[in-house]
Amino acid sequence: MAPSRSVSNLEADGRERSDFPIICESCLGDNPYVRMTRADFDKECYTCSRPFTVFRWKPGRDARYKKTEICQTCSKLQNVCQVCVLDLRTGLPVQVRNTALGVNPNDAVLPKSDVNREHFAEEHDRMVRASGIIDPYEQEYGKSRTSDTILKLQRTTPYYQRNRAHVCSFYAKGQCTRGAECPYRHEMPITGELSNQNIKDRFHGVNDPVALKLLRKAGEMGSLEPPEDESIRTLYVGGVVDGRVSEQDLRDCFWVHGEIESIRVVGQRGCAFVTYVTREGAEKAAEELCNKLVVKGLRLKLAWGRPQAPRVQDEGASRQPDAAAAHCGWLPQVGVPQQDQSAVQQYYYMPPPPSQGGTTFYPSMDPQRMGALVGRT
Repeated sequence: MAPSRSVSNLEADGRERSDFPIICESCLGDNPYVRMTRADFDKECYTCSRPFTVFRWKPGRDARYKKTEICQTCSKLQNVCQVCVLDLRTGLPVQVRNTALGVNPNDAVLPKSDVNREHFAEEHDRMVRASGIIDPYEQEYGKSRTSDTILKLQRTTPYYQRNRAHVCSFYAKGQCTRGAECPYRHEMPITGELSNQNIKDRFHGVNDPVALKLLRKAGEMGSLEPPEDESIRTLYVGGVVDGRVSEQDLRDCFWVHGEIESIRVVGQRGCAFVTYVTREGAEKAAEELCNKLVVKGLRLKLAWGRPQAPRVQDEGASRQPDAAAAHCGWLPQVGVPQQDQSAVQQYYYMPPPPSQGGTTFYPSMDPQRMGALVGRT
């Protein structure tokens, strides 16, 4: 632990003071009412070993208690959350962000040696206080830049599964007797490459198993191959749900790649179809927006549309439409041709009209006159 120093200036004693943590929305939780506890200089930072203010809270009803793990100085250096140590803007590990932006991993933001870490953090705090809100390291490490890999892998919504309770160690051994009252998860722990994670490697962006898995996933994402049929100029957009994405929103994303012929949004199926005037515009949009189409925080799926099969009509239907199919009301139309009376009777389950030579036949019993105005006597 860093030695305590008695100085007249409290800002230069090597300890961090803060009133609210720097955390991402996932770690904060979905509960709008969060009660936090604050402990001044409660523990050392995992990366720079300086005492800092620790915050502790419960992000949800079934979640575990979470607390800050690194100080705010280190959080500002790498633009990461103080709890999960993931990028605040994209939710990705530091190694993924640095690889996508072309940052050399050997150019570490914070020295790894115990001798220089505290001195480097104090000098950074002094420069930030002297320059106000300007961070001298923000432009150097490209926190405002982006790339295709980041657009493909970044999270657009909070991932609250990260706040679940820890796995019960007694359950893993088969010795838990609490049953449903156990506050921990009754699941077997994860084994494999993701089981060996630590905060220091994630902060410095080296040997992070989560980052390596995401980078492999980005390499496996392919592009949209254009279909052989040159007449297909339509792109399918999936994931248009909740009515959040309108036709104008899609037009704003697709018009830059070519002239649009039509946009049709099918709200019931949660999809849309964008048709271009030329095939070149459709191919350019498919290449530029594949796996990175995000509209209003929703990640949408992009694919090529399918050609419509020609409709086959029989000779009878081509000459004259069916009376039952053409009618869209509750009652049959007046003046239905005689050859279509059988179709009307089968559609409404009507009995055939009685013969004229038998019982009395009233006008109201004539199916042709149903719905017509009949004068009352």
